[in-house]
Amino acid sequence: MKNYFVLAFLLSIITTSAQILDKTAVNLAYRYTGRNVLQAGLEFKLGASNYKSVTIGPSLLYTRIHQTNKFLPEANVYYTNNGQLYGASINPYAIEPRIGISLFHALFLNTGYAFPIHKEKYFKGITFGIQFNIAPNHSKFYDKMKVM
Repeated sequence: MKNYFVLAFLLSIITTSAQILDKTAVNLAYRYTGRNVLQAGLEFKLGASNYKSVTIGPSLLYTRIHQTNKFLPEANVYYTNNGQLYGASINPYAIEPRIGISLFHALFLNTGYAFPIHKEKYFKGITFGIQFNIAPNHSKFYDKMKVM
């Protein structure tokens, strides 16, 4: 009897992970936040609409601070509405609200302002960024093009 419960549990996990992976992408980005920053992480798209959705994800930032390599965790959230992008990110050193444009969820171009939250103000001031989202073929992550 236990084997049937284990089998049912494993099948439910496989089904759930297949649906999660269908709306997931890997992001690669470059940002200038008072210093050069490279970013890599995951993005997960919430919502069924192609043109209004929320995207959340964790990332890892790479930068050099005082001749040492730093890897910092970051969490971000974006709301897209017909190509307009609104969002925010937080890392151990700053909170950064952002605005920009989204091109089919494949490319995010954004700008914002980094508000330091740490006594060491490594990230401060106006920011610019470009982010590429890479999803598998036939993924539901990308928006479809409207044809009139």
